[in-house]
Amino acid sequence: MVAIETKQWLQMSRGIKMRKAVGTHGTLHRVGDLQKRHDAQQTLPTLLCDGCNVPVRFVPEHSRPGVDRAPPLLVPAYIALQKGTEHLPGCRYNAPGHLQALLASGADPEFLSAVDDGRHELRLLVLQQALKRGSAGPTAVTAADPRIEGCLRALADLLTLRAMDESDALLAAHLTLRLGKKKVDWANFFYALDRYDEAWERLGASSSELPMALLGTVRSHRSPQPADPHGVTYLNCAPKYQQTGVVDRRDFFEVSVGHADAAWLRSYPLGAEIVMFGLWRQGRSSTASRPHPTDPRRTITSVTHKLALRPSFRRQLTLVE
Repeated sequence: MVAIETKQWLQMSRGIKMRKAVGTHGTLHRVGDLQKRHDAQQTLPTLLCDGCNVPVRFVPEHSRPGVDRAPPLLVPAYIALQKGTEHLPGCRYNAPGHLQALLASGADPEFLSAVDDGRHELRLLVLQQALKRGSAGPTAVTAADPRIEGCLRALADLLTLRAMDESDALLAAHLTLRLGKKKVDWANFFYALDRYDEAWERLGASSSELPMALLGTVRSHRSPQPADPHGVTYLNCAPKYQQTGVVDRRDFFEVSVGHADAAWLRSYPLGAEIVMFGLWRQGRSSTASRPHPTDPRRTITSVTHKLALRPSFRRQLTLVE
């Protein structure tokens, strides 16, 4: 096992953001319900971790300053540890312990294996090849063969842990990503909302679809267009809005998942947080203009950049909760 100072180990666990907790009477409280109570200025319940019963606290939705002229970024509500507490061993929110359990879970050694320095290596080529074989068209979502199903399940568990963490530090310290002979940095593989623009640029620099994981919040479901012979439904996530430094121009980075199985996509409700893994591609950008709301001499230009995924298997989408 990679040597990490005990203090660093505990700090890594403190970065976990929870989506639910229990009250002192055992009632389950989800982040969305707690936010509504907060907005209504109602008293919030005393909260405990739903995995190990240590005290936790609700952090309401808030904004933080943007970077490089970007507008403030909205930070969704979450639940975190109370100061001076730690998740107990065996709790799924004890990130280092949970990661070690996942790495020792017996996944396909050709996909996830231990290497000489005590780290583990995750080989994305196995899944990339399987996804290419399964991308013949937007037919009904199917189950993968047992081997690929196991690889997708192991990856989904790891991505859920990453989605709950504040950074790549924990996983990067223990797990190397590899695509064929190339090492892939976690920063070039996992993208949250604030880095959708970086994901879009990376796709633009590649001549092929890339295996990546994006974290998003479901904003809408769009029914198939009448002229669409495949009947594709789209799950759309909340976009990243970004100022460009150019007067009266705004950029939007939109993430969408398209598939013919409407019931499957709609099973992820509005407001749900999901990790989407697969072979992403850069969609077409579109430009729209409208008069400035207060100055008729000016025109506001909005440029929308698309990131698109066409999944083949159910486990490519994972609910984070």
